[in-house]
Amino acid sequence: MRRPRSLKGRLTWWLGGAMLALYGAGAALGWLYATGTARQLAVVALRNETEALASSLRATGQLDAPELSGVEKDPIPFWLRIVRRGQVVAASPGAPDLPPLLGVPSDQVFAVSTVERPRPLMHVRHLVGPAMPELSVEGIGSLEPLVQRAHRLALRLTLAGLVVIPLAAYGGRRLASRALAPVDHLVAATQRLGPERLDERLPLSDATVDEVAALVGAFNQLLDRLQQSVQNLSRFTADASHEIRNPLTVLRTGLEVALRRDRSPEEYRELLRGNLQEIERLHEVVEGLLAMARASPGAPVKRHLAPVELAPLVEETLRRFDAVAAERRIAIVRRLAPGLVVDGDAALLRLIVFNLVDNALKHGPAGSPIDLVLRQADRFAHLTVSDSGAGIPAEARQRLFERYFRVEANGGEAAGIGGLGLAVSRWVAELHGGEVTLATDGPGTCFVVRLPLRPRST
Repeated sequence: MRRPRSLKGRLTWWLGGAMLALYGAGAALGWLYATGTARQLAVVALRNETEALASSLRATGQLDAPELSGVEKDPIPFWLRIVRRGQVVAASPGAPDLPPLLGVPSDQVFAVSTVERPRPLMHVRHLVGPAMPELSVEGIGSLEPLVQRAHRLALRLTLAGLVVIPLAAYGGRRLASRALAPVDHLVAATQRLGPERLDERLPLSDATVDEVAALVGAFNQLLDRLQQSVQNLSRFTADASHEIRNPLTVLRTGLEVALRRDRSPEEYRELLRGNLQEIERLHEVVEGLLAMARASPGAPVKRHLAPVELAPLVEETLRRFDAVAAERRIAIVRRLAPGLVVDGDAALLRLIVFNLVDNALKHGPAGSPIDLVLRQADRFAHLTVSDSGAGIPAEARQRLFERYFRVEANGGEAAGIGGLGLAVSRWVAELHGGEVTLATDGPGTCFVVRLPLRPRST
């Protein structure tokens, strides 16, 4: 696996490399320009001096011109001489011993040539003119000062580069550190987070760059979703244990009572029937939990659609509460209209009846009846489950069907109204094109289930 590289290091190397390329190109162009300009000035000076000497020869015809008396020093040391038919007839003192500049067309007034060895020299020739075609003036300049000057310039540029480029790399490092400081703060803040501090968020005040601010916002949204998921998991665990605890408690209590003394076969059969009902209740609770898991966003829901007559389905589900209702002295009064058929999944529809009746048994007062009415209204089947309990507080009605929401009783203990059961009931109803609502008229709690009826065949 390739080891990740530091972004600061990359920025430093990139800036240093870019500065090296830019400085190298600029220094090379500057050096070429400076050396080219110096040579051009030398050519201009030699041309002017040879042209002046040629003019003097045309005017006077004297070969001992004053220009030949000494050596010029500016811009470079140079010497003048007069050549007749390839022979040097007069020259400045100490002029280099170079052969006359030959091989130049006779109609070319001025010509330039350079000699590199034994030392760098510039050799120019200027014709005197038609009046003296046999004469020409030559100038010989030493290029050694220009070469030395070019070497010194190259050395200075190199030394400057050795200072400028590291400083640029250091500046790039500092700039990268300042630019990535918000990211460092973000990393430090992220490392401080943990499962016990999920309510904390990364501070937007540290994000002084738009891109980092966008990253902080996206990360905070991720933390929101993570916190919500953890809270949902915690609530799901609490609700699941709450839903499963009651059937298990009834089973355990019944078995403990049965084992205290010997009983008749009929009593054991009655106990087994009661335990079977509790097992069936437990089975329905587990089915509700599985339904809630299948209801997660993006998860596919498997349904087995078929014509389902509601009255027998409700009766079958109510039989599972016979023992619990008898124990609490609660009568379940049912008025079920026959012949109401819906297209749906019988196992899922049974969850609606089970959850609503189970909720009414838990929170209705002992000895009071539960009214269950199934009737037709327009093209819908209406199932109403009512009890005479304390009812639902007005401030909790809007959230009653939310997942994991549970109405809090006085003292902070969960009253058990809400949770998974009502959320599963609404989900199943909506899955079948219907709805579950809370009726607010009258005392107690009244839930109304509305499901579309199956069209009658004509």
